[in-house]
Amino acid sequence: MHPHLTRYHRFGLWLTKSVPGVYVFRYVWTPLDILVLRLTQGHRSLAPRAVPEVWLTTIGRKTQRTHSTAVLYLRDGDRYVVVGSNYGRGRHPAWAHNLRANGTATIQIGSHQQEVSSRSATPEEVERYWPRLLEVWPGGATYRWMTDREFWMFVLEPRPQVSPLARSE
Repeated sequence: MHPHLTRYHRFGLWLTKSVPGVYVFRYVWTPLDILVLRLTQGHRSLAPRAVPEVWLTTIGRKTQRTHSTAVLYLRDGDRYVVVGSNYGRGRHPAWAHNLRANGTATIQIGSHQQEVSSRSATPEEVERYWPRLLEVWPGGATYRWMTDREFWMFVLEPRPQVSPLARSE
């Protein structure tokens, strides 16, 4: 394992290697983390710094209202890769359906906010990114074991910023 990780992070990684640990994350840890993120407007999290977590805001496919949630990500250059594991549940998370329906979102990491376009990862990208995601969060293997569902993987890419002057021309 990585020697530079804190005991807190190592404990979390160990916990996700078991089904009971996944339930602790699903029903205790994540709700508390989302509460902290909401209270701090996405600036603070309970996740250790070594865990890459993005505050993802999507537009509801049915309601057209914004919905925000914390999602683990993998960085690839200026791209962000996210997976709809939903803790190994039998259904895809709502945010994944929203990304498929809308294709745009806002991400926030700390105080940095960015508009992104999303697309489904190609089979080649899934093959390349999945092992890297498991290095970051080995619990993904437990999630895969808990369901027969294929996880949807998305690549989030920065949306070009249009200057106000360009709009008026």
